[in-house]
Amino acid sequence: MSTDMQQYSILNQSLAITAYADAHGMRVVRTYRDEGRSGLTIEHRPGLLSLMNDIAGGRSTFETVLVLDVSRWGRFQNVDEAAYYEYLCWRAGVKVCYVAELFENDGSPFAMIVKGLKRAMAAEYSRELSGKTVIAHRTLASRGFHQGASPGYGLRRLLIDQFGKRRQILERGERKGTQTDRVVLVPGPLKEQRTVQWMFQQVVAGKTYTRIANELNERGSVTHFGKAWTYGRVHEVITSERYCGTLVYGREAKRLGGAVQQQPVSSWVRADGAISPIISRELFDAAQAAHKAQNGRVSTQAIVERTRRILEREGRLSIDLINADPGLPDSHAVARRFGGLTPLYRMLGYVQPRNPDVAAARELITTWRKSVTGFVEEWLRDAGSTVTRDTWTLCVDGVWTMSFTVVRAVGRQRMQFFNHRAVDDADIVVFVRTRIDEPVPRDYLVLPRVLFPVWPRSFHARNGPLIDQCTYPSLAVLGDLARLSRREVMRCG
Repeated sequence: MSTDMQQYSILNQSLAITAYADAHGMRVVRTYRDEGRSGLTIEHRPGLLSLMNDIAGGRSTFETVLVLDVSRWGRFQNVDEAAYYEYLCWRAGVKVCYVAELFENDGSPFAMIVKGLKRAMAAEYSRELSGKTVIAHRTLASRGFHQGASPGYGLRRLLIDQFGKRRQILERGERKGTQTDRVVLVPGPLKEQRTVQWMFQQVVAGKTYTRIANELNERGSVTHFGKAWTYGRVHEVITSERYCGTLVYGREAKRLGGAVQQQPVSSWVRADGAISPIISRELFDAAQAAHKAQNGRVSTQAIVERTRRILEREGRLSIDLINADPGLPDSHAVARRFGGLTPLYRMLGYVQPRNPDVAAARELITTWRKSVTGFVEEWLRDAGSTVTRDTWTLCVDGVWTMSFTVVRAVGRQRMQFFNHRAVDDADIVVFVRTRIDEPVPRDYLVLPRVLFPVWPRSFHARNGPLIDQCTYPSLAVLGDLARLSRREVMRCG
């Protein structure tokens, strides 16, 4: 479920499933639930992910999965996705029963047709609900009611009832509990208000966002999230009209689990006077003009020449050195002008020194890649396959190709594996997950091109059923594939 206000709460689903199990002589041995989760994507569904990981990993000690109805898999916009998860259960020998549906999930043509319709209806329901929600949010925003969670530094969320009577200030993580209640923004603590005013005044005085962030950090000031100030956090404050009393909604949009997209100014919803202003409109406009002039008044050639002087004086270049130069814009603005700092460095003939730890890690990754590729090439040839090699790509029996990419782990608690190199275009790519300080790979992700039109750039400990079902503790699966291709070649030859 996504909210507590839905018709089928987790409790109602549990009661219905328990009653069905009792009526059919079943015993519920495990429960997978997703409370407060959207059904549009599986990435943020730990309950469903846990179920599919147990199914794919052979840890399903149960015989049947009981689901309230077809839509509980999720209201995926690709209706085949829900069917895929049910198929994984069926392939593992686990039956799926729909408790509240009027049809029997027995694999009959009737059941298949009804499930297809139900999945399409679930997807269409999400599309319709999304459209209605957007209209409702825009209407409420036009009336001055805050839509969203974080109010921003120097502001707080005030809960009011349907008559406009004050209820309470909402703390971080809290939300309204009654549909008729509304949320408005009000100025926060006086100290934060003064900090906001100071920030705008410093921009008008000619200071860069980075310099302002550094001064705030030196003073011990933190953001409303309790973190250090950065260029981006200062940018959020200076460009927000909330501080001069105007509530703006719809600058960005994220529909149906898609990516965040910037929206044209003409589509924004504006409510002037919805918030008690912390600064004047004149100060806000002056800050915007000062920042624009600050980044635009220095020509591209002047930036190159001033950066060259830094290089001649310091013998090196860095973000900190660029930010410290009073005659240059922020390093962010410089990077936008040149498409990154590296192209600017290249123009000046400056080569950044390599981090010795990074260089050692890359060298070890290359060594492992050579070792794994060479081992598999020799192993499959000894097994009777015909293997040809083109740089890093192996062609097996003239039927299929594969390549290996080593991804190294970053972090200890929430480990991620990053791939920093281009992936070869092969039928199968084996991502070898490693830690630099460990003597052997952790595991192997054997991913077929047919399922991954775009190769992932990073991996987590758990990546969802599509990737996790392709994860193996050894390379034995490649030997199985090679045996199949050898038989195919012998049969056809």
